[in-house]
Amino acid sequence: MPPGGDAARIKRPAVVGDVDFLSALPDELLRKVLSFLPSRQAVQTSVLAHRWRHEWKEVRSLRVSSSKGFQSENHLNKFINHLLILRNRLLPLDVVDIKSYNDRVRGFDLDEACRYIDVWIRHALNLKVQQLRVCIPSYEILEEEGTMYHWRLANKLFTSKHLTKLELICVEFKDHSLDFSSCPVLKYLKMEFCNLLVNRIVSPSIKHLIITCCGFKPEARTRIFAPSLISLQLVDCRERTPFLESMPLLVSAFIRLRNCCDCCANSYETGDCGSCEGCTGSNIGKNTCVLLQGLSGSTNLELTAETAVFIFRKDLTCCPVFNKLKTLLLNDWCITANLGPLISFLQHSPNLEKLILQLPEITQDLKGAGGSYDIKKQPFLSKRLTVEVKCHILDEQVRKILDVLDSFGIPPEQIKILPPPKQIKSRCKDPWPGSLSFEQKRT
Repeated sequence: MPPGGDAARIKRPAVVGDVDFLSALPDELLRKVLSFLPSRQAVQTSVLAHRWRHEWKEVRSLRVSSSKGFQSENHLNKFINHLLILRNRLLPLDVVDIKSYNDRVRGFDLDEACRYIDVWIRHALNLKVQQLRVCIPSYEILEEEGTMYHWRLANKLFTSKHLTKLELICVEFKDHSLDFSSCPVLKYLKMEFCNLLVNRIVSPSIKHLIITCCGFKPEARTRIFAPSLISLQLVDCRERTPFLESMPLLVSAFIRLRNCCDCCANSYETGDCGSCEGCTGSNIGKNTCVLLQGLSGSTNLELTAETAVFIFRKDLTCCPVFNKLKTLLLNDWCITANLGPLISFLQHSPNLEKLILQLPEITQDLKGAGGSYDIKKQPFLSKRLTVEVKCHILDEQVRKILDVLDSFGIPPEQIKILPPPKQIKSRCKDPWPGSLSFEQKRT
């Protein structure tokens, strides 16, 4: 395999006097060192000395996470194909990190850049890969074109008894189910900027799930079945908010709802205006929780949403009990005329120790008669509860919250007023631009 144009610039192994300490390393340790290098640099070490000539072939990783140094899609594709052919194929691959070619300056052919993605994934799985990351970097040109393209993968592509960690960026799944049951030791699953156009996501084994800036089906709710889950992040996803099935082992969850279509155009509190598309398309039964029932066994919850997003408030009309909940962070979605969502949540969290409220400068007014929350005229059950209210100014709304907390048994000495946190810009565009699968782009 040609070593590449910048191979001559690689420094010779470090020496002290006449001793080459790096080359003196045992083969296994030297290959371990090489496994942390980008694969292109690992191959280029073959010019350092005769002993290094074939060491890269014994490395148990494939890392091509940058297009730097490759002149075209074809150049990068050939490099990966040749590496897979020429390496010692009797050795498994522990780590595979592949990012398809992209060039924001000269442009590139996405069809050619992704031509071998499915083949590389199958090859990695056949070689017993444990950690796999696949990135289609169309999100990097999002600001220039205003549209994101996704590469569609087969739903049943992932079958492995060895895969423990999987990261997918800018891919698309369609059809009935995205089922990872054939990956029985998969523990960590992360999906960013993906289109998840499936009825169900299933994994009996995963313990950590991160879904960020992904799009779900607009006409129906995707159900997520992950009974072994310990931590969950669901951040800034589009279309219908997914339905969470039972997660009895869940410890912590961070949910941020923005850009979804579970919003009332008429600002009704629990999505019951009966006329806008957000309300009429969201019903799945009056006594069914979309998110909170699945989260009810958690110890730590961060639940934030745009005020117009009504899912949390609607769930609270049939609120489960959060017996294990210790720490809770909410923002202004829970601030209504009668503070019903906030009071209901606290009354159904008997062991809560810390509440954090993050309030904006201006709170949006909601319409409707208020949700039918299960509120009792009795103090909160938790006696150790401390409250932090993070706000810009101590206005009438904040005073009202303090008065209500006091009336339900939280004295002023257990409440702190703090400045709001600094805003961190989301990687997701807001509002989200158009999104097309690559098949749609070609047509």
